[in-house]
Amino acid sequence: MTSLTVEVSELVSKVTLASKAAATKAVKPILACFLFDISEQGAFVQATDLETSIKARIVCQSEDHSTFAVDAKAFYELVRSLPDEPANLKFENGVLEIKCGRSCFKVATLDASEFPEISVSDNGNSLTLERATLLDMIERVLFSAATDEFMRNLNGVYWEIGNGFLRLVASDGFRLALAEEKVANETESGFLLSLKSMKELLSVLANCGDSSVTLNYDGNRLSLTTSEIETVMRVVDVDFPDYRRVLPTAFRCKAVVSKNDLLEALKRAFVIAKRGSESVRLDVTEESMLLSSKSPDFGEVSEEISIQKEGEDITAAFNPRFLTEALRHLHTDEAELNFVDGTSPLQINPLDVEGYLYIVMPI
Repeated sequence: MTSLTVEVSELVSKVTLASKAAATKAVKPILACFLFDISEQGAFVQATDLETSIKARIVCQSEDHSTFAVDAKAFYELVRSLPDEPANLKFENGVLEIKCGRSCFKVATLDASEFPEISVSDNGNSLTLERATLLDMIERVLFSAATDEFMRNLNGVYWEIGNGFLRLVASDGFRLALAEEKVANETESGFLLSLKSMKELLSVLANCGDSSVTLNYDGNRLSLTTSEIETVMRVVDVDFPDYRRVLPTAFRCKAVVSKNDLLEALKRAFVIAKRGSESVRLDVTEESMLLSSKSPDFGEVSEEISIQKEGEDITAAFNPRFLTEALRHLHTDEAELNFVDGTSPLQINPLDVEGYLYIVMPI
């Protein structure tokens, strides 16, 4: 008989993390299960949909060794219903008994040997960085990824490792977001993770207490490991477009603007824009930027904001939603808008901060 004693809050926390990877429409019943691996050294709970696997360490007191699988949805509902106090789990003869307070559950289990083994080779391309840094990088680019699952080469985030940098890039064809960070790694790798996997990874990072994470890529899968969690994700077997082709190399106009002033002006312009062409025109002159939009059936709007400009006057039109989302992901008070001309992509940077940029295509 194998048993463990654990605080319900700890059990709920780790089961919640693992549940992100449990299959919701499983062809095989085992993929709709949690795998528990309990030994005298501790306990782990794991789930996978074959695209992503999440394995979390449970802080507990345990005896003996057993592995078993249990229906993920039912077990998740069960442990969330328990009072917040210590619970005792015992596994014997294929039955899991759960006691907490005055409640006692007996739950059927599945054969753990049917649970697929998913891992990454130890000989992969590896690097370590701060958890908060990686979390910030993902949050800054994820919004630009295509949400259409049929656009497989854009429905995710491209990871590029090499030359001492980790770079994340996302694009839906209308805008692009790029974040990069210096890392102690010179080995070149490039791969695409699906939007689904990225959202699961974001959730894991946001709910993990470790300060650093280790990444390992073996050509087929990426693993992210901390002292609490191991997440393994299968890469998408399509090529991400050559994003460098849309990155401007020279600019004819640079405008520095208050981020909040521009966001407020865009919010007001969008009231008209969404009832018309869904575009906002920017007229950049010596000391100001004029925002304007028209709707044939509703009316028009214009608003002028102050800027600091270098270079030529520029007129260009953009989707206000794309501009707004890019600006909201800047962590500076001022934004730098870099124009090539009125028909080329606009590059938006946080002022005096390296490592992030946003590209918005004109209308």
